[in-house]
Amino acid sequence: MPTPQEQVAQIEAALRRRFFPLVPKITTPERVNWSEEQHDTDRLSRALGAYAIVGLCDIDDAMAVGAITDGKNDGGIDALFFDRAGNRLVFVQAKFKRGGAAPSQEEVLKTINGIKALQERRFGDFNQAIQGRLDEIEEALDTAGVRIEVVPAFLGETLGPHAIADLNALQADMNRLSPRMAWEAAGLSRIHGWLIAEQTPVAVDAQVTLENWSGITAPRKAVYGQISAAALAQLVETHGKALFERNIRHYLGSVGVNVAIGKTVRGRPGDFFYLNNGLTAVAEEITQAAGTAARCAFGFKKLSIVNGAQTAGTVAAVGIISPDAKVLITVIEVGAGVGEFGLEITRARNHQNVVRGVDFAALDPNQERLRQELALAGITYHYRPSAEARARREDAFTLEEAAVALSCLSFPVVHSRDVQPAPRRTHPNAVDLVVTAKKEIGRLWEQDGTHYGQIFTPTLSGLRVCRAVRVFRFIDQILAASERSEVAYARRMFFRHGRYFVMAFVAHRVRDVLNRPELALSEVDRTTLSQKVNELAELIYALSQPLLVSKGYLSIFRNLTDAQPLADNVLTRLALADALTAPVSGSPPTQPTTIDNASTISSSSGTN
Repeated sequence: MPTPQEQVAQIEAALRRRFFPLVPKITTPERVNWSEEQHDTDRLSRALGAYAIVGLCDIDDAMAVGAITDGKNDGGIDALFFDRAGNRLVFVQAKFKRGGAAPSQEEVLKTINGIKALQERRFGDFNQAIQGRLDEIEEALDTAGVRIEVVPAFLGETLGPHAIADLNALQADMNRLSPRMAWEAAGLSRIHGWLIAEQTPVAVDAQVTLENWSGITAPRKAVYGQISAAALAQLVETHGKALFERNIRHYLGSVGVNVAIGKTVRGRPGDFFYLNNGLTAVAEEITQAAGTAARCAFGFKKLSIVNGAQTAGTVAAVGIISPDAKVLITVIEVGAGVGEFGLEITRARNHQNVVRGVDFAALDPNQERLRQELALAGITYHYRPSAEARARREDAFTLEEAAVALSCLSFPVVHSRDVQPAPRRTHPNAVDLVVTAKKEIGRLWEQDGTHYGQIFTPTLSGLRVCRAVRVFRFIDQILAASERSEVAYARRMFFRHGRYFVMAFVAHRVRDVLNRPELALSEVDRTTLSQKVNELAELIYALSQPLLVSKGYLSIFRNLTDAQPLADNVLTRLALADALTAPVSGSPPTQPTTIDNASTISSSSGTN
């Protein structure tokens, strides 16, 4: 998987290759003094706006370039398109910033105000690019049922909390009578995913004999039956990687489950059919030879195995194979020119067959209990993986998000000298959990692991889970914004890799905020949390400096041997601050303190 920086580079290359011939440099008076770098970034932003229209509306590049409206007096609207087939009017605000910065609140508000001006028919406020599109704009605005979609397109992953709030407010205002407006961010992962999905896969023509087969003809033709493991191995040896070009992976070698597959083929060939999930393939065309239901040859044009590369590759590597070894194969005819359906099959079949530790949490009755509690309050808790669970919503969250939030916020930070041996330990040390979350996050939801039972106890309430998630999201937004705003590399890496650690100390100092029996965070809660996040982040950063002599922040926060001593130092400094502000018997209370760069202590009106 490419890094974010590599994904940005790939996107930039694609935009230059596909759109620069169609998107010229603008030399209007207000841009006449721009540098070449500014013009280049401007063209990339306009190209990104056009490509967002391609990805969202499935149109060609040239048509999408015609949707660009960026320029002076564009009302914050960089591209717009009336998708008549989808019955929607799409507005895009595009920002090409290699560092991943999202549109600011000011920029998002400009787009919101531009959309409102169009609805109010204040067309004179706009540039010629928009005024030249008034026919389609007015048609869309005057057609009942047309959905307005607002899409910020950028090279990061999340918008800032203020921009999100403004877009949500617009959505609530426009949807008072019926749902007619929605917004969604098209960030780095989604844009890169569009590019990957466009790649045309390569397949091969082959004849395969199936035993005990059957088939269907509607809504699409498909056949399924048994293929001998020996014939499958021959197919792989003949065509190699070309047989898997539509798959998400090629054969990965003798790792993990592949070792078990090979062992079964060699040692229990007769049981292989029952113990293996089988293969899924797509073909442009399926033809049938004369045969019987027991045995028949099929011709597959442009055949590609889209799920089962590990099974096929392992079988091919076994060597001599017993004729008793057979495997189930399903081949779906996708036709010519409908590659997108083939990609859908690839995604669906591979997603179905991935079994993660979190999936087994569905067997825990506590999870269903939490879901029921939260449903009563109008909160959706996704403890079973689903398409709906992938959509980020204020009134919904997943088991994974709950596990991380609870790990960071629900346990005390304990000094190493006070950590009890495992048999006598009543609560885990928060440092253990945040290190695990940073290093091996999947261990948090392994049902047979150490942490799952500590996090999801029988006494855990749905309300506490929800509040922890909302506090987590709020703090995470603050720390993410801090990372984006930092210029110094060390500070950026601190805010990137130290988030869970900082959260644990915030929870340690404002336990009352976490324990309030309220689903929503009040403004007082948010103010308190903001103050503590800023104060504690600076303290932890200052105390972490000596550790940077030999390692970076990624290493520090994912290793207990570094994280625990750092936690001890922070606890000691906080205890000193508390001691200095504790009221002396018979004297008036002293204000709480804040820590300034871990070296001075000053009076403040903040809370402790």
